[in-house]
Amino acid sequence: MASTTATGDNDENTTISFGCDYAKSSNAKCHGKYCENEISKGTLRLSRLIPNPFIPQSSTREEQLMPVYYHVKCMINYLRTGNEKKKRIENVEQDLQGFDELKKKDQEKLKQLFNYEEKLQGNLSETSTTVQTTYLEHDKDKKYWQISYDNKSTKTKYGLLDEPDSNAILLYKDFSNKAEAKKYADKKIQEKIQKNGYTLKKQTGVTTNNQTPVATKRKRKQSPTPANTASTKRTKKQRTTIPTATRKQPTRSASIRK
Repeated sequence: MASTTATGDNDENTTISFGCDYAKSSNAKCHGKYCENEISKGTLRLSRLIPNPFIPQSSTREEQLMPVYYHVKCMINYLRTGNEKKKRIENVEQDLQGFDELKKKDQEKLKQLFNYEEKLQGNLSETSTTVQTTYLEHDKDKKYWQISYDNKSTKTKYGLLDEPDSNAILLYKDFSNKAEAKKYADKKIQEKIQKNGYTLKKQTGVTTNNQTPVATKRKRKQSPTPANTASTKRTKKQRTTIPTATRKQPTRSASIRK
């Protein structure tokens, strides 16, 4: 099937299915939002199959579809954003056409990547017991915005108050550690409140539980310090006493000889 270069992420609702294969040449470009680089020949690539406007409806189903290609990482970034209802890859073995034809190592690679995505989204779901969420509303524009973070990942969700929750726009992001994820969330919250006119409506998740263990650990690390100092002083005294006794012994032995 021929590739298309005229299609971006704006047609996300037209995705019929997904596919995977190895690039047969270096002509196709990646359609990732921040990429658009060529996909080198022989590289593992993923694709969204969308209706081909240049093929008549009388053609076979396969001919009516054309692929929009992505690097693997760029496809994951694409799936992390957009409307909550848009079609996504949930099971690589079932949802990716051509999966069985991939090399074993590439099959395992895709399984690991998408298993991680499933875990990430589960940890940030509204039913998670560990996620921390801040919910804001814009009274004038009748819209809402919320951000959640758990471990080293965040989930942003926003939409209009009078629309179904399924119309919300999502954005998942991954960071190097939990501190970076929290820093990003705090920054976005302040921007929405101070610059964009949002009002804080609700916060869920307890943050003090994460702070208490830190304070406890610091006290435990400081408490052994005096004991170590005392033991060091005793050792020095012992070392001082031993040479003194050694000096007296030759004097006594000399007097005995006389």
